[in-house]
Amino acid sequence: MKFYPLFVHAGMLLLLAAPLIGCSGTPGSLPATADTPDPGWHDVTLQHDALAREFRFYVPEELPDAVPVVVVLHGGSQSMTAIFEAGAGGTQEWMQIAEDEGVLLLVPNGTNLDTGAPSGDKQAWNDCRPGTQARPDADDVGFVTAMLDWAAGRFADTPIALDTDQAFVTGSSNGGMMTYRLATERPDRFAAAAAFIANRPQPSECPEASVPVPMLIVNGTEDPLMPYEGGTIAPMFGGVGTVASAAATRDYWGAVNRADPTQRSVNQLPNRTPDDGSVVVCENDPPATASGAPVRFCRVDGGGHLMPSIDHRLQGRQNHDVEGARLAWSFFQQQIDP
Repeated sequence: MKFYPLFVHAGMLLLLAAPLIGCSGTPGSLPATADTPDPGWHDVTLQHDALAREFRFYVPEELPDAVPVVVVLHGGSQSMTAIFEAGAGGTQEWMQIAEDEGVLLLVPNGTNLDTGAPSGDKQAWNDCRPGTQARPDADDVGFVTAMLDWAAGRFADTPIALDTDQAFVTGSSNGGMMTYRLATERPDRFAAAAAFIANRPQPSECPEASVPVPMLIVNGTEDPLMPYEGGTIAPMFGGVGTVASAAATRDYWGAVNRADPTQRSVNQLPNRTPDDGSVVVCENDPPATASGAPVRFCRVDGGGHLMPSIDHRLQGRQNHDVEGARLAWSFFQQQIDP
């Protein structure tokens, strides 16, 4: 069966399924001096697992002495560049967050849905769904880890201190499912994770999570592609794997994180735009022990397969009461040690 990716069409996300080679879009190697890169986007190619993997990083105009790192994962059939183009949706807000908060963004590229190539604009992640990837052996976890290691080395002799051992990771849809995988397999490298419009694959090719990682989950109840109640992904396209329900995904991470649902608090976010046909209700489960981690689960009643956004509006069932990226950043900030 053909794998149909996640792609942007008519303003809506659809789910259908090392040594440095280049920097700042030009061939070459790391500069002889370890100067802080200029503000803006920089493109890098990193050899990993016999593939020339690609990623971008974004440097804001001003950086504090201690710089948070956020890994932003694109959805299926998207790319590291497409998610930040005009009209791409709520992910664009991360650039403004980077400027406002002094955050370094790391944005990797998946492998091509048709060819498995590491470059292009129709990319996807090996997110643990059996038999749905053009390159099922892609070591995306190792690649993201290598990207973090590269960033640590690149900034090592600059005035900028990156905490690449405790980065944050976020993504939507296929990128959200990959967020779960990274939190599962590399909990030592991520201080918190935020997954949008994504449930856990069921069945899964990957190991079970065992180490708590603070987790934010945001799902729409009217998502036609990532079923809120679980089941077949994108059934209108013949299906591209199956997932657990949003509630089961929340409960899974609650168990991993040793969160306490008996102490759950619930709040509805302000309904700023009543005409969008949706509201956001968030549940907060605190850790039961000092070794646990919180789970924040936000149900977008009436929301579809779109990340909530106030300023980056798309056609379709999109909530406009909250900026999704800001919701994630607020959650991440709560996990930063004072």
